[in-house]
Amino acid sequence: MKKISTQFLFVLILTAASGCNNSKTTTGFLEEMRANIAVNKGPDRSGEYIYNYRCKTCHDRNTQGAPMPGDEYEWQLRATKGFDLLMEHTINGYSRTLMPAKGGCRDCNETELRNTVIYMLQTSGIELKSNN
Repeated sequence: MKKISTQFLFVLILTAASGCNNSKTTTGFLEEMRANIAVNKGPDRSGEYIYNYRCKTCHDRNTQGAPMPGDEYEWQLRATKGFDLLMEHTINGYSRTLMPAKGGCRDCNETELRNTVIYMLQTSGIELKSNN
């Protein structure tokens, strides 16, 4: 086995720590989450569109307890707490990082988010009263 010199190892560590390389590095998700994103000001997208655009990433897999569309039991539990609370959790996020603000759809406006919550409830067999 070849022995690496201490000096070579020191230079290697300094090079790596200083970021001294020719490739562009990224922080990926954190960089994306910190970027300024313009909220949609065009025509409102449908709840189904937004669901497929952002929400299904977690809700189609029950990631971290995200209720799946069609799961009447789980959605009924949430619906009984009130539509306003569902919207508050949708807009502001839920339980720190379980659900990010706007469900990760940072370019969604509140009408689109509302349409999406209604879409997920309706696909789960839950009809809202007309005043919601």
